[in-house]
Formats: sequence, C-alpha cells, structure tokens
Amino acid sequence: MLRPMNVKACYLLPAFTLVLLLAGCAGKPVEDTPDTPLNVQKLDKASLKATGSENQARALPDRQAQLGLYQAPKTLAGLQFDGEISSEHARTLRYRDPDGKEQLSLTLSGLPTGWDTMKPERAVAGYYSELRQRRVDKALSDSANALSIISERLVDLEGNPSAQSQMRWIEPNRPIQNQALLVTLINDDFIRISNASYRQKTVWLLQQAKRVLAEFKAAQSVPAP
Repeated sequence: MLRPMNVKACYLLPAFTLVLLLAGCAGKPVEDTPDTPLNVQKLDKASLKATGSENQARALPDRQAQLGLYQAPKTLAGLQFDGEISSEHARTLRYRDPDGKEQLSLTLSGLPTGWDTMKPERAVAGYYSELRQRRVDKALSDSANALSIISERLVDLEGNPSAQSQMRWIEPNRPIQNQALLVTLINDDFIRISNASYRQKTVWLLQQAKRVLAEFKAAQSVPAP
C-alpha cells in the first residue's frame, strides 16, 4: 500500500506524469485480497514531449457502447438523483444529499480503441491512472490547493478488477474535503464512482462507493457476471 502523499506540499509531481504498472498483471489475475497495491512509476516529462504522448488525446471507443441500456436509479446509497450529463461515449449520473454536503457521480464509458485486447486488470489500472493524473494536475494548477493521496489499491470486487483510492482535497478558506474513487470494468464498460464529503471520512466514502456499485448493478437489466 502506498504511503499518504500530499501532492502540493511536497512538490513531488510538477515535472512528472504518473503511469500505473501492475506487477505481473500480464501473467496472472488480481489476487483476491484488499492489500494488493497499485504500483506507481514516475516518467520524465521531457521524454513524453519527445514522443508527443503528453498531449495525445485519449482514444475514443472503437465500438458504440450501449450505455443507454443502463438505468439511472432514483436513489443510490441514500442519495437522490440530481441529473445526468451524457455524450456519445459517456454518461455521468449525479447524486447528492439534500444539503449538498455529500455528492457522488457515477460515470459509464466504453473501452478506448485497442483496449479490448488488454487484460481487464490492466485496463482498469490504465483508466485509473488517467483519472488520478487529472486530479494531480488540478492540484498543481493552483499553488493554494493540495491533494493528499491516502491509499490506492487494486482488488477483486465481486469477480471484477477494481481500482480504489482514498484522497483529501485541500483549498483555502474551506474545510478539508474527503474523497474516494472506485473504478471497475463490467461487460466491457468502465464504471467510475467518485464521491466527496466534508463530514464523512475517506474509509466511509469508499464503503459508500462499493454500496453504490452493488445497488447500481442490482437495478440494471444488463446482465453482469
């Protein structure tokens, strides 16, 4: 398990892009244990510029994902449905509590071009890496903000690989916001659950994300393994 890391305070990442590499993922499945760490490697940004990969857009899915088949439950883990943002390649369902202090989003998207040949564990780790980097970049874009990464793990969740993390977001003149992120792959579609709260701890938020995933799967007509 990775040690907690404060991205802004320690200035660990300004010159680097993070990529997740799964130790042995090409040769064996994810172990059914809550302690499998996500290994992070730092790559020199200069080398990325040389190949142009730094600015390369994420490839769009090579198939039309049937995201419209998924139903949006009116409630998930006690939070009320608060609208949907949809595009050709993704759907984001938003949920929140009445006072707005707890919020959650569930995003559905298809596999990018070429990712259908990856092992599911590697695909989940790669997608999580992109999401993680976006949050790191957001923290680095303003010197007053900070992102503390508490834990990151890759686990088997009900037969599907799942990347899970706990974080804290810090910005001036506001309480510390605890966050959790869960990414999994079901029926060749990514499901990303992201939640945040000023009241609940990160462990609680991660448990809530798992509950949301279970309730969302139970509400679908799409068969899941």
